[in-house]
Amino acid sequence: MEFCQLQTFRLVAAHRSFSQAAAELHLTQPAVTQQIKHLESEIGELLLDRSGRNLGLTPAGEVFLTYTHQILNLTEQAVATVRQYSDQKGKLSIAAGTTNTIFRLPLILQNYRNEHPQIEIQIRNGDSKLTTQLVRDNAVDLGFVTTINTKDSSFQVLPIFKDSIWLIGPKNYPSRVTIPDLEKESLILFRNGSGFRIFLEENFHRNHFIPKISMEMESIEAIIRLVQTGFGLSFLPEIAVQEELVGERVQKVEVKEWTSMYRQTYLIYRKDKYLAWPVKAFLHQVCG
Repeated sequence: MEFCQLQTFRLVAAHRSFSQAAAELHLTQPAVTQQIKHLESEIGELLLDRSGRNLGLTPAGEVFLTYTHQILNLTEQAVATVRQYSDQKGKLSIAAGTTNTIFRLPLILQNYRNEHPQIEIQIRNGDSKLTTQLVRDNAVDLGFVTTINTKDSSFQVLPIFKDSIWLIGPKNYPSRVTIPDLEKESLILFRNGSGFRIFLEENFHRNHFIPKISMEMESIEAIIRLVQTGFGLSFLPEIAVQEELVGERVQKVEVKEWTSMYRQTYLIYRKDKYLAWPVKAFLHQVCG
């Protein structure tokens, strides 16, 4: 099995086309077709379904594509790591959710870049599920997540931040309410099914609270803006609303007999991953 065959298979699978893959690889279509046939012959399974009008993956092809991505990503990472030692340059790739990407990473990365200006930094934005998968596939070096699978032992998990979750309302809103009062108010929350929404719903149940949800948003900035203009209240991480509170653009609201809410952020990476020096330097800065 040759490395170029894996690269060709990945492109054919991505385009669902021999001709488009050939054009990107600057090869003839027969050459691409021949590479795939040799790969299938060596594996002993058909990887591509050629029976319909459109090219597709067989079940074996779906499985093999997952490993192909991992092999190629790991190979690219190995080459980049080796090259770092010759020129002391390198790359750091991170995935994180919206809150950390907007409110935490800019300052952290600014300090990191001041110390290591030669390092290329790449950021991917995604929820905890996507971030975990990117780390698992070696598509990124490190991930900031708020939910972890305690049964998965393949990751190194480092707790690094703990956020208070506050109820906020527009300025001049009462600073203290009861749970029955809050049930009459309109809430603006993240979309149903998101990690933060699931976290809130668990806490709503714990506090015997039935919310009246008027709006669902994807953007934390949109939620803050809607709260400011009086469209409703929202539960948000402390770090996301600090500037608005200092500027008196929103009001922190205490709920009587409400169990305090905290959300932990973890930094994860694969236990079997070789940590190049840019990654080690970042871990030292963040974790000490």
